[in-house]
Amino acid sequence: MNVPNIDRLLCFAKDGEQVMGLDTLQGKYGFEPDGTNFYYGINSANRDRFQIDGNALSADFHQPFFDNVLASLDSSAAPDKTVVLGLEPLEPSSPFVFANQSGDLLRALATELAEYQNQARQNGKALNVVIRYASEMNVDPREGNPYAGDPEGYKAGFQFAKTVFQGIARDLLFSFSPAIRADLDEADLSSYWPGTDFVDIVGGTWYIGSEHQSQAAASFMQRYFLHRVATGKPCGIDELGGCSDDPNNRQNDQFIRRMLEELASLQNQAVGFRYVTVFLEGKWGEDATLAFLR
Repeated sequence: MNVPNIDRLLCFAKDGEQVMGLDTLQGKYGFEPDGTNFYYGINSANRDRFQIDGNALSADFHQPFFDNVLASLDSSAAPDKTVVLGLEPLEPSSPFVFANQSGDLLRALATELAEYQNQARQNGKALNVVIRYASEMNVDPREGNPYAGDPEGYKAGFQFAKTVFQGIARDLLFSFSPAIRADLDEADLSSYWPGTDFVDIVGGTWYIGSEHQSQAAASFMQRYFLHRVATGKPCGIDELGGCSDDPNNRQNDQFIRRMLEELASLQNQAVGFRYVTVFLEGKWGEDATLAFLR
């Protein structure tokens, strides 16, 4: 399936607790993804380990992921791959305060990510890295997101993190990444906007969890992006997933295909997507084959 206004199609899936590398994703779904997602917590565990070994990226979890991406990029005919990295302030108490006090950790992370990009350049390729800071910050805090429901904290944290990264690795892009759901309020969502000077990509996570949600969800998604065309920023979908509410028949392929068609319909209104990540975790990927993308 060719979607003319999507530059890069990414995939994310897990095998148990292990995030699938690009080679594994290609083997399972039968086409070569243009990249994938990963996550990094701004929390005491990563900060404490950094203070011991001096590395922001852990040797047992983060580094093998990025090593796999570089290896896949090196063996591919593609000129680049994209990683969307969720940068999550996960400390349970005052997450944004903790994140804003972790400048040394963020500077180390930016330096290490920039070095991976440099390694790709040395091999004649490009590694695109998009940081989505505190994604889905606009959901109800009772849904379990420790940093949700704090627009002022979010904006200050986003601005701080972007400033730190920009001083070290200007090629790293920052995505404004709310949950794009029809049951959430647009005015509330807009209250999190950190400022045009700080946002590189207008992104978001977009899910449809049942047939009766489809029309309202598609309409809300379209309004979200059309409302922000005037920023002049490229768009992206940090996570996209769809399924029915029947646990015995998720219909992932049908939902995902229709959602991609909804994105394609925005082409005539000058909305294009730098990347879209098809999220295949849990019920969002139970019966997905993605055969229509081969």
